[in-house]
Amino acid sequence: MKRILPVLLLLSLAFSGDLLAQERIMLKGVIQSDSVLLPDIHILNLSSRQGTISSFDGEFRISAAVNDTLIFSGIQFHTLGLIVDEEIIERKYLKIELRPKIEELSEIELKGHDLDGLFYIDTKRMRDSLPLVTDEAVDFSNQGYDDPTSGNYVVPSANILNLVSMIGKKKRKENAEKNNLIQQKRQAPANLRKELGDDVFVSQMGIPKTHIEPFIRYCQKKKIIDLYVEGRLMEVIDILIKEKDNYIRERLN
Repeated sequence: MKRILPVLLLLSLAFSGDLLAQERIMLKGVIQSDSVLLPDIHILNLSSRQGTISSFDGEFRISAAVNDTLIFSGIQFHTLGLIVDEEIIERKYLKIELRPKIEELSEIELKGHDLDGLFYIDTKRMRDSLPLVTDEAVDFSNQGYDDPTSGNYVVPSANILNLVSMIGKKKRKENAEKNNLIQQKRQAPANLRKELGDDVFVSQMGIPKTHIEPFIRYCQKKKIIDLYVEGRLMEVIDILIKEKDNYIRERLN
């Protein structure tokens, strides 16, 4: 029995070590190209199928664990794949450099021509004398970007790029909806006052005209802005009526 206990202890330590190795953490990072910070770059964790996009200042956050594969892609940049190692997990920070896509065609040379002065003949001679584009010029097979300083970069397949694009589209839609909601909440106090009319506040609630806006802000502790944006006007009015006496007692007397 005494011999079995150390073995069980070692097995439990090894098992806990595996669990720690697989534990996901929140990685922070920044994406740039030639020292220019890059917004709207798609980041996909291929292992967890979670994705995000970089912010206006090139920053991003994504959950990752050891051996996860992160994909970074943008329309004008070579796609980059990074296999997360223990050093990255320890550092909890990534600085990604993307290489811009610049495709160059083979050089062509224009030579002198004997021109006859007849447009359709001269243009045909020039067209026939130009060299054809070489196979090398249209070979885009080497589009992937491999960092020569590291062996943990990979190039994703086409279906992964489609998945990245879908996640980016979803994220942009979510951001647009979030921004729209923020705008509605900012405009809600003014819209609420306009919809009810000053006479309701002054005559029926006893709130002086100069105190209408402060009174609405006072009632925000009851989440009337959220209710108003959701279209629940009757609940908003009910809260205003219940809070008017408290406001008058605390702020006016």
